[in-house]
Amino acid sequence: MDESMRHDIALFRYGLIAPLVNGQVEPKAYLKEVSERVHHVPHQGDKRIAAKTILDWCTRYKKGGFDALKPKRRSDRGHSRRLSPDDEDHILALRKEHPTMPVTVFYEHLIEQGEIPLFMRHEPPCG
Repeated sequence: MDESMRHDIALFRYGLIAPLVNGQVEPKAYLKEVSERVHHVPHQGDKRIAAKTILDWCTRYKKGGFDALKPKRRSDRGHSRRLSPDDEDHILALRKEHPTMPVTVFYEHLIEQGEIPLFMRHEPPCG
């Protein structure tokens, strides 16, 4: 998520909490009304926002200002969540052996050769 997206989301969050922060509304009624609506969250789509979440945003805003409303960056950003570093190195080495092979074909090749662990395969969920 780039900085522009994080800013847009923080601006959306501020728009929801501003009436509370500025004392323009009765908190209980406002939270009930806002949490019952579906909101279009920038870059995330339509969602309901729980009252507890809105209160959390208020607390964060009061402690850290506008920047505290921005989504946090992932601590594991840039690293695979499923592959170990050794697995990553192994797959990259295999890819270097087949640089012109289309990615989808390379992926199928990895599956056929048993190079991709079972949990990495995209299979339809049981129904």
